[in-house]
Formats: sequence, C-alpha cells, structure tokens
Amino acid sequence: EVARIEDVRGSKRDYIIERAKKLMGEIQGKTDSREISKVIKDASRTTSVQEYGKEKLAAGDLSGKELIVVEGRADVMNLLKAGVDNVIAMNGTKLPDSVKTLSQEKDIILFVDGDRGGKLIIQNVLDNAKVKYIAFAPDGKEVEELSGKEVLMNLRKKVSVEEFLEKSKSRRGYSRNDRSNSSEE
Repeated sequence: EVARIEDVRGSKRDYIIERAKKLMGEIQGKTDSREISKVIKDASRTTSVQEYGKEKLAAGDLSGKELIVVEGRADVMNLLKAGVDNVIAMNGTKLPDSVKTLSQEKDIILFVDGDRGGKLIIQNVLDNAKVKYIAFAPDGKEVEELSGKEVLMNLRKKVSVEEFLEKSKSRRGYSRNDRSNSSEE
C-alpha cells in the first residue's frame, strides 16, 4: 500500500534558495548578486563536462537525438556556458572514431569556426561521417569567442549539408566564370 508520493525536488530547491539567501547576507563588503549568480551558474554548467570514448573527448550530455560537434574543448565549454549541452569536441581537425560512430546513431550538427580551417574541417568530416547540418561562426571568429546570444543565433542559421554543397559549388562556378570572362575581354 502506497501511503504518499512526494516530489522532494521542490523542497530541496527551497532549502538551497534559503541557504543561498543566508550566505549572501553574511558576505562582507560590496557584492553584486547578479554577478555572483552568473558565476555560480557558469560553474555548475561547466562542471558537467565529461570525457567520451577512447580519445577522451570533452563532451556535454550525449543522451539526446541531436549532437553538436565542435573543434575543441574551449568550444564545448563556451556552448555549455550558453546553455547548449548536447555537444562534443573533435580535439583538432581530424575526426575521431568515437564521433564517426556517434554520427551513425545521432543527427550531427557540425559547428565550425568562420575561418579557412573551419572549411577544411567540414570537408574532412563530410568525407568520414554522416552529418545532417552545418553551422558557422561569423567570418574571422571562432566558436569559443562567441557570446551566448551569438552561439544560439548561429546555431539557428544552420544549413543542411546539401544546401552547403550547393552553395559552395555555385561560388566556385561564379569564380571560374568571372576569370574566363575577364581573359576573353
């Protein structure tokens, strides 16, 4: 016989809030509660970094259907700070076997820097893994430099692999036509 079912998360949360109020009241000197709150939130998000696979890749929560693949650990930390936790690092430009395996079971979003290296990484990853979308940092910026708002904005601007390949072919085509026209003139 079940006498009572209770969700204790609410009471634990209330206890934590009351304890935080008490601690804030005891702090000596000038404090900005928003700044302290931000530091605590950032610290709690970045402690959720885990290692994945034999390569010990920095990663967040990998349980969802979608997974964002970035270049390095600093990119993972920045995305976690922005509240995006379904992220894993490649630890460089070469695609690790662990990410190749994950690409077979999850929808991969490749999020790269807005530089030449980012474009090279795209080619390497597309040749070796199943990618659904590609997102870019703005030209000349790296993923680790983006603010939380910029991270979310650029992830919303993701394009399908087909769309990316179509755009890159058309760009090459324009440059060839421009060259041939200028030499004929």
